[in-house]
Amino acid sequence: MISRILVPVDFSTGSTTALQYAESLAAHIGVTEVKAIHVFTPQTASADSLTIAPVGQLMEERDERMGKYLAAITPPKGLTRKSELLLGFAADKIVEHSQQFDLIVMGASGESDLLEELFGSVSSAVSQRANCPVLLVPGKATFADFGNILYASNNLSLSRRAVLQFMEFNELFNGRVHFVHVNDEEGLHEGQRERLFAPLFNNPDPEFSFEIKEVTADSVQEGLVEYLKNHPIDMAVMVTRHRGFWQRLFHFSETRQMVLHPTTPLLILHLEEE
Repeated sequence: MISRILVPVDFSTGSTTALQYAESLAAHIGVTEVKAIHVFTPQTASADSLTIAPVGQLMEERDERMGKYLAAITPPKGLTRKSELLLGFAADKIVEHSQQFDLIVMGASGESDLLEELFGSVSSAVSQRANCPVLLVPGKATFADFGNILYASNNLSLSRRAVLQFMEFNELFNGRVHFVHVNDEEGLHEGQRERLFAPLFNNPDPEFSFEIKEVTADSVQEGLVEYLKNHPIDMAVMVTRHRGFWQRLFHFSETRQMVLHPTTPLLILHLEEE
């Protein structure tokens, strides 16, 4: 059940799209409150300068900017929007806040800066580390009911825990699920097919309609992108595990590549390491 939605904003057009998307989603499923947060990380004025203005002054300026930014985006009628300005590293603060929320909705890319270039995008970090599901919204996306959902299938995503977590989310939409398995070689052997899809076949009365597709492509990403091009998909879903710091660092580029389509949002579900 989703009752609290968190939306990180950085004043970019991408975060504006994400905020509008999140609030439309909230209104659609009956969530009455969305919280927008902005995390400010003080930086030097330029690469050649070591001067930083007083943090209090910078925070006041950023708070004023945030107020003007949010005032220009009208929420749906009946929806309450809360907001908060935080000081620190964006990914760390968003992950810390995620413990209090059921879903994070954020832009797939945002305002670029030196720290982001060094350590990977904020959306990549949050999608790996958050304590709740993360919905990454591409810049051209507009909210529509999730009537058709692509669920990227593999050993992890078809575990019983992953499927049950996804089914709980899908109860809000009752979308038709496309379980898509990408073969990068000859295809699944019969034993592999049975093992991958057993959690579905063992349920004689599933609570949602679904279809299973096998796609052959040179890579998983290529196969999923091709499927998205040829089918009316409203949202894609991938499952990942929480990782340690160094593993997360090396998987930042992998997570960025998971934004598969310019108009299709991507839901990241997390499984704890066993």
